[in-house]
Amino acid sequence: MVDELKRRALAGDGEAEALLRFLALLRAKDYAAAKTYAEGFPEDLRERLLRGLALLAEDPKALEDPLFAAEREVVLGVEAVRQGRRAEAEAHFQGALALDPEHHRALTNLGTLYLERGDLEAALDLYQKALKLAPEDPLLHENLAALYKRKGDLDKMVAHMKRATRLKMAPPSPLDPLTGQRARRKRVPLWVWVFLLALLAYLLYKP
Repeated sequence: MVDELKRRALAGDGEAEALLRFLALLRAKDYAAAKTYAEGFPEDLRERLLRGLALLAEDPKALEDPLFAAEREVVLGVEAVRQGRRAEAEAHFQGALALDPEHHRALTNLGTLYLERGDLEAALDLYQKALKLAPEDPLLHENLAALYKRKGDLDKMVAHMKRATRLKMAPPSPLDPLTGQRARRKRVPLWVWVFLLALLAYLLYKP
């Protein structure tokens, strides 16, 4: 499904591009933003997307729409982890990645399963892949901190703990619907500050 949407988007299909943006919001688990975004689609597609979002929250096992297949697998995997069914959870996360290799939460959750059973290198590989896709996910940095603690690399452990703390304390910025990631805040260029300070000095000391 994802590959087909990408192929269509590259060919100039606006609807496919919009659906890719919708999927990015699903990957980020920003269902509220996904619901708002879905309201902009034509009626039939809008109803399809809203129904899928409702089933994700209420009854994911009943969700058969291929557009939601990867997210459904992640949701079911998390539910299996909570109930202690680790093998089933791993199968769900692997299934999600087969459907959508860019699903960073599937990578993170699978990595955590590997971390729990002591397969540190496999967990690190998955976390690093997820980090490239979602560098501002605080949970991912917390998991990396836990991993580096077990590896005995205290410098990297502390670095990721600090990063996770900063991300949690920072006011959330809007999600970019194209990437599903937090939009980077625009920084004021240095020259602007220099200009403002020079102007202030001029006004203060103007004869």
